[in-house]
Amino acid sequence: MNKQETVVVVMLFVLLLGWGYLSGKAKTSVDAVPVEEQVKEPNQESVPKAGEVLAEALSKTNVTAKVEVAVSIEKEPANTVVLPGDEGHASESPEIYTLTSDEADVMVSSWGGSVTSVRLKKYQQTLDLVDDSLVLDFSSQPALALSGLPGLSSNNDFVVSIVGTNRSVVIKRTTSAGLDFKRTITLGADYLIKVRDVYVNSGTDPMVLPSHSISMGPMKMENTKTSTRGLSYLDVDTLPDSGGATVKRWSKEFNSMFGMQGGVMSCVNSAPTVLLDDVKGKVGVPVMWAAVKNKFFVQILSPLGEETASDCDVMAVRDLSSKRLSVATVSADLLFAKRILEPGASFDREMEYYVGPKKFAILSKLDKHRDKIMLHSWKRFGWFRSVCVLLLKTLNAIYMVIPNYGVAIILLTVIVRVLFWPITHKGTENMKKMQAIQPLVTELKEKYKDNPQKMQKATMALYKEHKVNPMLGCLPMLVQIPVFIALFTVLRSAVELRFADFLWIKDLSEPERLFEFGFALPIIGWDAFNILPLIMTGTMVLQQKLTPTSGDAQQQKMMAVMMPVMMLFLLYNMASALMLYWSVSQSLAILQLVMQRRKKT
Repeated sequence: MNKQETVVVVMLFVLLLGWGYLSGKAKTSVDAVPVEEQVKEPNQESVPKAGEVLAEALSKTNVTAKVEVAVSIEKEPANTVVLPGDEGHASESPEIYTLTSDEADVMVSSWGGSVTSVRLKKYQQTLDLVDDSLVLDFSSQPALALSGLPGLSSNNDFVVSIVGTNRSVVIKRTTSAGLDFKRTITLGADYLIKVRDVYVNSGTDPMVLPSHSISMGPMKMENTKTSTRGLSYLDVDTLPDSGGATVKRWSKEFNSMFGMQGGVMSCVNSAPTVLLDDVKGKVGVPVMWAAVKNKFFVQILSPLGEETASDCDVMAVRDLSSKRLSVATVSADLLFAKRILEPGASFDREMEYYVGPKKFAILSKLDKHRDKIMLHSWKRFGWFRSVCVLLLKTLNAIYMVIPNYGVAIILLTVIVRVLFWPITHKGTENMKKMQAIQPLVTELKEKYKDNPQKMQKATMALYKEHKVNPMLGCLPMLVQIPVFIALFTVLRSAVELRFADFLWIKDLSEPERLFEFGFALPIIGWDAFNILPLIMTGTMVLQQKLTPTSGDAQQQKMMAVMMPVMMLFLLYNMASALMLYWSVSQSLAILQLVMQRRKKT
């Protein structure tokens, strides 16, 4: 293996190893020490006090996250009504109303007129229970709940009535200050929910609607068989109202928000890190929408019309049962600015609330770049997302013809290999020529060993004479790197692969786990047996033996063993869909090499 090939191999390994860090999703493996003084949830009407408490807690724990608390003191016009405090519940337990569509059942509570849970009918809760539909539980923090408007929070009872065929509900309440509130929630197609809030000042004096927020429910990790180290699927995305399409991904900030110091290298710190149990951060600018998501499902709340949210609160709760810094739940609240309603005046706010799968075919139909919550790429490599989208669309197109995602992945791999066949063929032929002239190169090195410049000039002349380009040997690998990472991005969180089976594989989105050991192997941590990573390793070894090389023989043997072993440890617990692609791709590469070896030159 020559130096150029070695560099590319190392690049591939480093890129894969650093994927979690580059995408801003690396978890840090350190022991967490809980904070002695916990930050309690502040009262909604005492924002300055809450800011002082949070700031004090942050200063004690050296948290580097930006937490901004805005305090504004303004004089209201004369005879302006300020809403009094909440009156509390009139009933001991809420009444729950169910809205239903072909895709989902949405449970609406009379307390706060909010959503307590959503049942996704087309998705199973677990692999074993076929009739057990997936439920997103928001009971601890109801979605669409108002906060900051006294008399209209989750502490209040609302009058709820179902309209028509259980697809729409009307929620009403009149506060003691004379504010009439009416909310209409209507289920649309493809998991989209229309929300319309109407505020009417039925009094005789101007009325202040203070700054307030509308919440989204907390999202947690779905039950998975394997927790892949270095990959975090819980995240909050926000899109600033700046005319661009740059989505802010908050998982990149979680380490510093919780108080982690030193980034990915903090695991080598001698002193333990003191972490907060839960944190809140502000975007600090108006936003067009916010999204709360896990590996396969997402909530997106987006105001319609000209109104945008004045800010957004991002919340995360740490998993206290984990020895590493791990997030248990994430949530977000959209904030809206204060406004004054004149007597008899009304104010309408319309929103779209998507709660459902992270399915590109559905999300791509939504405006305001809401599809950017998935298949994201680095800012400087915008084309990379286009590659991901193309691969996902091709995969689903194949599935429409042959309804099995395992077969679809194999056929997609064949298509990718066929497209790049001319490039890999040319690269292999070039390496064969390099191998043929290697004795001549060795002679030149010996002849000009005391004159490096002359040796380099003579070597390049030799390459030109035999029409050999040493860089062409790197081309096949350079082509595969972006495709591999793109497929990694697509296959690791494609909801289409959730519980999709193929041969002995029960779930293509998870490792095979043919049988569990009942214990974790020391150091490496494997706790189950997977076949595909072993097949991948074997095909890598065979491919390297068949690939023509012109470098040092000892180096070739070392890389033929070291690289496959490193890839085995790196990818052993990856999704079986990715392992299936890689194994088939390597097998096709071996087939191409065998065909070229048999071809007469």
